[in-house]
Amino acid sequence: MSSRTNYLLFLDESGTHDMRNVDPKWPVFILAGLLVGEKYYAQTLVPRVRKFKACHNLAKEVVLHSRHIRRQDEDFAFLSDPERRSCFYHDLNSLIADLRMRIYAVTIDKERLSRRFLIEMNPYDVSLNQLLSMVCGPPGAPSLYRPHVVRIIAESRGKAEDKQLQAEYQRSRKHGLASYGAPKVASRQPATVRKSFPRRVDFAKKTKAIAGLELVDLVAYPIGRAVVNDSWENPAVRVVAKKLRGFLPFP
Repeated sequence: MSSRTNYLLFLDESGTHDMRNVDPKWPVFILAGLLVGEKYYAQTLVPRVRKFKACHNLAKEVVLHSRHIRRQDEDFAFLSDPERRSCFYHDLNSLIADLRMRIYAVTIDKERLSRRFLIEMNPYDVSLNQLLSMVCGPPGAPSLYRPHVVRIIAESRGKAEDKQLQAEYQRSRKHGLASYGAPKVASRQPATVRKSFPRRVDFAKKTKAIAGLELVDLVAYPIGRAVVNDSWENPAVRVVAKKLRGFLPFP
């Protein structure tokens, strides 16, 4: 019998968790998760990301950041050249399409969230519970088929924000995962959380090139854009959509 696969889960968000000043042009909060086998990550995914960078004359320390790529600034100023930009996006789409990984995403409509609950909710806390529940698999799935996540790595957003996220994660270990009434998302018992996920969330600085965080950053924005535009027809969006194993627009 083969040994059980250990998984890594990388988390990143698009949009802010500010519920009082909602941007009408981006009224959503997106939490995306990238689930990948630990050995595959080290032996295949990381080398392929580095090879992609090398092919486009980027040092391995350069962070593939969606915002800088879209704005064509800093290390990505070369994307102002149409020919190089076309080649870059073609290769990036191929990289994501060919990698063996699963994407999960929760998109929170902040205005609808504020109307649904009497008390102010933090969209990151809500989406974290729902995303982790989706990673566990469909309701009623035998525990044998739940991924065994040995590390959760999130991009650091600041000491206060990281502390708050860690506290919410520890709450889920103590009290379980809440679905917040989302259809097809199960609430999970504390034992399930402790069995499926690690003791704590690890945080990494935005300036550090970590392949898993780079990729989850790159997929979070297209998902949010698809929701805001109500269209999944963009080529990059279609590539990401094929990797989605769990997607929840909420409420």
